[in-house]
Amino acid sequence: MIEIIPNWHPIWVHFPIALLSLSVVLFWVARFWPSEVAGKLTTVARFNLGAGVVMLIPSLVTGYLAYNSVPHDGAGHEAMTRHLYAAWITTGVFTVAALLAWRERHRWCGAGVSLLVVLLAGLIAISATGYLGGENVYRHGIGVERLPDVDGHDHNGHDHHSDDHDHDHDHDHDHDDHDQEGREGQEGDSASDNGEEAEEEHSHDH
Repeated sequence: MIEIIPNWHPIWVHFPIALLSLSVVLFWVARFWPSEVAGKLTTVARFNLGAGVVMLIPSLVTGYLAYNSVPHDGAGHEAMTRHLYAAWITTGVFTVAALLAWRERHRWCGAGVSLLVVLLAGLIAISATGYLGGENVYRHGIGVERLPDVDGHDHNGHDHHSDDHDHDHDHDHDHDDHDQEGREGQEGDSASDNGEEAEEEHSHDH
């Protein structure tokens, strides 16, 4: 089975966030856009609301398992507890919204004032819950297996690692040494040629 760190909670949470947020937007648009499209938008909003509430169940279960299993310190425990309470509040608000939407199921389009207010409260609650979940990971490092090694990394591309500079520096030295050896070889060959010419002249003189 695929191993998800810390568990499957980060996978499940995206479904209710997307479905419930979209349902809020669609209900509000359908309310103030009285046309043939508004009826279709309302139908889609109701389906999204119902599916989103259902998807809250695996999100809560996996989140509770993560709450009791991932390593954390005191500050991390407090952060996870705030996130857990916010998740329960979000679930309660959208459950009430689903019940109100069911009571208004015969309404042709849009939503009543009570449902719109509850939906707006749910959107605020789910946004706060998502923010607190991000705090758990990015501020407290909960569920993070390793941290990146950022020493010597420049994202702008000037110097991604100090070893690159050392490599270029060594390469320049090697290139200079090679050129110097080439010049010394050429000087040696020239001296050898001069010696041979002098020896030939000496032989001709004799």
